[in-house]
Amino acid sequence: MPFLFVLPATTSLAFLAGCSPGKGKTAYVGATLWDGTGAPPVRDAVIIVTSSGHIERAGPPDAVKVPRGAALVRAEGTWIIPGLIDAHAHAERWTLPRFLAYGVTAVRDVGGQQDSIVALREATSLGAVPGPRLYISGAMIDGTPATWRTATATATEDAARRAVDARALIDATQAKVYTRIDSARLAAIIDEASTVSLPVTGHLGKVDAVRAAHMGIRAIEHATGVVEATVADPTPYFQAHDDFFRGWNLVERGWATLDPAALQRTAETLKQAGVAIVPTLALHEIWAHLEDSTYLVTLDLTGVPPSVQEAWDVPDLIARARLGFDDYVAFRRSRPVQDRFVRAYHRLGGLIAAGSDAPNQLLPPGASLHEELALLVSAGLAPRDALFAATRDAARLLGVDSIGVVRDGGVADFVILAASPLDDIKNTRRIEAVVARGVYRTSADLRALWRAR
Repeated sequence: MPFLFVLPATTSLAFLAGCSPGKGKTAYVGATLWDGTGAPPVRDAVIIVTSSGHIERAGPPDAVKVPRGAALVRAEGTWIIPGLIDAHAHAERWTLPRFLAYGVTAVRDVGGQQDSIVALREATSLGAVPGPRLYISGAMIDGTPATWRTATATATEDAARRAVDARALIDATQAKVYTRIDSARLAAIIDEASTVSLPVTGHLGKVDAVRAAHMGIRAIEHATGVVEATVADPTPYFQAHDDFFRGWNLVERGWATLDPAALQRTAETLKQAGVAIVPTLALHEIWAHLEDSTYLVTLDLTGVPPSVQEAWDVPDLIARARLGFDDYVAFRRSRPVQDRFVRAYHRLGGLIAAGSDAPNQLLPPGASLHEELALLVSAGLAPRDALFAATRDAARLLGVDSIGVVRDGGVADFVILAASPLDDIKNTRRIEAVVARGVYRTSADLRALWRAR
């Protein structure tokens, strides 16, 4: 059994002088460290965390010594991995402690109410609200009328440019376009974004993935636009996106019809363009099983407030999406093809980032990212590569080098696990403790946080 023992400096080290070199520092010792850099795991690792929430040193015990006066966390028998990054989520206040409890220490927020997400980013950054680091898009940029009330509707190219400028003013990490953005407005958005060094990502609807990639889009959410880029005539798909659910359902069915050789060519073209794919397999899996009560009862809804579960209202969603038996049959035929695309893109060396789309219906924050990791492994990635998708590679997508790895000088965001995730990806769920911004919290501590809010 893993052994975690916290030895506070104030108690165990009282005999040491106040000027001890380790004063205010915490040493984590004895765990096996998978640092996310690609290096082999380090047994009996030592990680020194400073009072500022940074990693001073991390490595094997013969290279990293515990400074006199440091507090000690003994973690023999455990594994330490970098804090997980959910590369596709929509943060709300209630989700923040839930993300942390599942080891998610950073969230790439890809669309929400603009003022609210800015306020949440500031509150978590200042420590006023416990939660992951938030890398925001602001409101999604859509066509007219906007699909969702929180999105920004743009009727012209000039309006689309102004929307980009508004994201730059809030110091967004990226701008996200939505399904009703056509090629003319997408070109304007990407051009304007280039003037303020703002990457553009997209849930595509009116533009196929290859064309968007050639225009300069940085990332593609849900692997949207891939079907349209692969079929002979994408026009029916573009037209269907005038209605969100009609467009989404047609694409979900369309995957099953794709020619394998043509899909491989699409993957190769996207890789050459350097586009990142955030496939959100957990979302596709849910969509294929919305009517399957035996599947739905397996979902981990532990941390989802009853009021949110009621608001999810799956029967209402099925009715609004106009789903029937034939749709589910088609969606399930499409799932192996989506997996094939992800597997091909990975083997080509394309960047895949793990995202959950939480907290949309039946996608609980935190738990859904662990499901995404399991689905990536089922799709053909090794556990190590699935972990990269939620750590190092997600950080690369964000353009941030201080997260996603455990290294000297990086931020102290990491997860302490009871067993090796390299042996079984499901072990990412066996969380003993989470260190976020240098603050150590046990699994019980984190659950107490969400129960208090």
